[in-house]
Amino acid sequence: MSHKSKLWSSWKRFGFVTIGLAASLNAQTDSAEEEEVFELSPFQVDASEDSGYRATNTISGTRLNAAIKDIPMPIEVITDAFIKDTGSTDLRQSLAYSAGMIMSSQNDAGKGNSFGTIGGVHNPEGATSNKTQTSYKVRGFITDATLRDGYRRQFATDAANIGRVEVIRGPAALLYGIGNFGGIVNYLPKLPTADEMQHITLSVGNQKHYRAVYEAGNTLDNEINFGYYVTAVHEQNGSYTELAENNRQFISPIFTFRPTDKTEVTIDMEYGKEDKNAVGFQSVRARGDLSSENVANQQDRLERAGFLQFPDKEIRTMRWSGPDTFLNTESHNIRLQATHSFTDNLNVLLGYNTSKVEFDSRDVSGGITNNVGPENLRSTITVIPASVENGDAEFIFGEVTDAIFQGSWSDKNEVIDRDQIRAEVNYNFDLFQNSELFGLQNSFLLGRSEESSEKSVSTRGTIQNQYFYWDPTDSSYMRFGVNGDGTAAPGMERAAQVNDLSWNQGTYLVYQGSWLNERLTAVAGIRRDRNDFRGRVEDFRQDTVTRNDPGAKEKDTSQAGITYKLTKNLSVYALKAEGIMPNFDGNRDVYGNAMDAVTAESEEAGVKFDMLDGKLSGTISAYRIKQTGTPIFYWWAPSPAKGRFDPDADIIYNVSDFNPTVEAEWRNGSFTVAKPQWDAAVDAGAAYQLDGAWYLNATAPEGVAYMDTVFNASKTTNPGWPGWLYIQDDNTNNATLDFASAEAGGYDAYLSGDQESSGWEAQFNYAPNDNMQFVLNYAQTKRSVVNAGAFPEYPWGAGGVDKWAVWYFPDGAWGLSGYSLDDQFLDPSDTSTWQGRGYGAGEKQDDTPRHSLSGWSNFRIDDGALAGFSFGLGFQYESEREYFSGITDGSGQLVTDTNGQRVVLETDTRINIDAMAKYDFKLGERNAHVQLNVYNVMNDQAAYGYIYAKPTEYRLQFGMDL
Repeated sequence: MSHKSKLWSSWKRFGFVTIGLAASLNAQTDSAEEEEVFELSPFQVDASEDSGYRATNTISGTRLNAAIKDIPMPIEVITDAFIKDTGSTDLRQSLAYSAGMIMSSQNDAGKGNSFGTIGGVHNPEGATSNKTQTSYKVRGFITDATLRDGYRRQFATDAANIGRVEVIRGPAALLYGIGNFGGIVNYLPKLPTADEMQHITLSVGNQKHYRAVYEAGNTLDNEINFGYYVTAVHEQNGSYTELAENNRQFISPIFTFRPTDKTEVTIDMEYGKEDKNAVGFQSVRARGDLSSENVANQQDRLERAGFLQFPDKEIRTMRWSGPDTFLNTESHNIRLQATHSFTDNLNVLLGYNTSKVEFDSRDVSGGITNNVGPENLRSTITVIPASVENGDAEFIFGEVTDAIFQGSWSDKNEVIDRDQIRAEVNYNFDLFQNSELFGLQNSFLLGRSEESSEKSVSTRGTIQNQYFYWDPTDSSYMRFGVNGDGTAAPGMERAAQVNDLSWNQGTYLVYQGSWLNERLTAVAGIRRDRNDFRGRVEDFRQDTVTRNDPGAKEKDTSQAGITYKLTKNLSVYALKAEGIMPNFDGNRDVYGNAMDAVTAESEEAGVKFDMLDGKLSGTISAYRIKQTGTPIFYWWAPSPAKGRFDPDADIIYNVSDFNPTVEAEWRNGSFTVAKPQWDAAVDAGAAYQLDGAWYLNATAPEGVAYMDTVFNASKTTNPGWPGWLYIQDDNTNNATLDFASAEAGGYDAYLSGDQESSGWEAQFNYAPNDNMQFVLNYAQTKRSVVNAGAFPEYPWGAGGVDKWAVWYFPDGAWGLSGYSLDDQFLDPSDTSTWQGRGYGAGEKQDDTPRHSLSGWSNFRIDDGALAGFSFGLGFQYESEREYFSGITDGSGQLVTDTNGQRVVLETDTRINIDAMAKYDFKLGERNAHVQLNVYNVMNDQAAYGYIYAKPTEYRLQFGMDL
């Protein structure tokens, strides 16, 4: 049975129960109630009291229309007026002034920049560079929990179709299920207008910006009150960087009608297409380690180096990857929803949402290496540190000879097909209505949501173990299919096919009640989720098929909050909530079991105020969020479930690259001091050759002596590289056979870690009169790693059989990571006593700024010579951001400077200023306007970490009613 058939089967069962419950309750009402006219559904937000930037009600906090000041949670509403004044053209721009939200990150809690996005490790932006354009940080946690009127959306939308944006901070699993720890964003589309309207907006700007928007809406006065609202957009953009440009089209018709007075049906559709050209890396990371004989190798994906620069190019605008990379996106979304009011106090919602997005992309990857490829394309380059602008880094750098760019091309087609069904029943009733003290208002919401997501990814790439080459001093654009000297590059081959199916089923019950003449409001609920995952990976190069079916998991979450009105205009609230992110990637732990869902718990308290007859409103809140079960990957960690090591047999190592006879540039003093022990091992037969390779029996006394001598010498000669000890073949037998990487046993094994975010936020909306508006937001965020993951107890450790396993190796970047055996393991015979020194416990490993402040003001003139003009001015301030934490990717690589100290780099503080000027006027009998938006008024173009600020942009638009 397909996932859609299963979805519908489950849906029908719940639908019958829902309808039966509704019919049973409805049968208890009299005919007079049935004839009452249906007005506003409780599932639809009431925006009638909204004014300018101020909104009074929300639909996102409880899935029911409710006053923001009564909901015990922090809720921010971004109105249509604010979106228009700031000139936002997409959802991310609409959120730019939202407190504590980060739209662009480059350091993400140990995940680094290797997110499989365009540009790979050379893309200086982290998780927020996700091609769906729905990834951002809220309260320090990465999230892509973007909703369209409560239904999950994971690709971009146009701001022209957004009626308002509602931001709910903190975990919110109760109503929205998976994937929201820092918060969720729920945007509501524009609905049919009461009167006929048509409007067109045209805009031009620098960097080749052209945009046209057409909008039309009406509600017909017929038997079914048929209404429509249609939005159509065409936009083109260039970039301040070389070559990059995009072209997109978007159309979104929404229809509503009422087959009965008490039933409303909504048909909401979207279609979007966007083509982006020249999206590859601007430059590559130029890394070198001079103590390793000038080898500049980037294939380990470390990010410790700055970017390669050319005398004839500006580093901030260059695009060395050339014009042949692209990202083309095509998406559609259809939402069918019906609400019915059986009585004033009994309402039902039934909805179905289906969406599909297809990404076609081409990317180029690679890095600087040396002594390979055509000699005519090799040159000498200068390797620079990670932050040459501020000089904070003390990385080893200098000249690298025989350097060359070695790379490959890849094509990817990714299709995501998502379906979601929701059914909700709302029943409300009052008790003791005549008693001011004991009067009780009750509202219950019973809901069921089922969501399936099917993803198919097909990749092609340059023929395995073949590469194209480019001279690293040649600044000309790389081109697909050719080398830097014009010769043909290797062709492409089919690489892999990935098919994943994830499924979430959630049932939730929410209670909202008010007592004491509505002075006390409580919101509480419980939810049960069942999550399933099926994965299949076909690797055509290795001729392997890997299936991942960790089995279904169930999880209960809850939420409880209370608001108390101290006065008519001042309330306090407290909230406790939970969040959940199922293991949709099918990650397994070190014991081979599917990992549990990542969960989060939050505690929050705050004050809400609505004063001066609604002129001043806002929220001040303090919170703490703890996330538990975060998958952390240390490739060298022990994984007992692999079970490949035989502790009863002799310990055998392949030492072809780990002995004094190796003729390699990286050979160093670790081997020299062990030459007598090596000779003794050879004489005793403990070191021997087999099929041309050297092996060492580390169970024999002579083998033990040699290994101990090299290990002890490595501690003092570090960071000298003693060769590669952990090559495995049919003749080896050692504990490193059971390490965490997929190379041992077919799957990557993850540890479980914990992270925490705490702080406080403030949001203010002030409108002293009808002509002035102010919005001010502040967020203080403290982000830290509580637990960097714990190694399991591996029974064959240093105190058991194999004391030279990879997790004991005295390396500065893995193994002991530069620490002594006793410092890294409290008990070396028990691997579970691993201390994780240098891997983040108590540290940030994240670039969320400690302080962020944003504000926007608008002043409109109604009289005099400047009547019709309005002016807006906004700013965004961020304190320092930790863009480099020493741990740079999921493998946990530790980075130290030349003095052996942990490298942590921070950006400078940053302030950005935007401005707007608008003139409203009449063009004949039609309303019209001209608006100018200027972004980055100060033209700040400095580098903040690895990312340069965009130069000044302007947009001039003209709009009029038709």
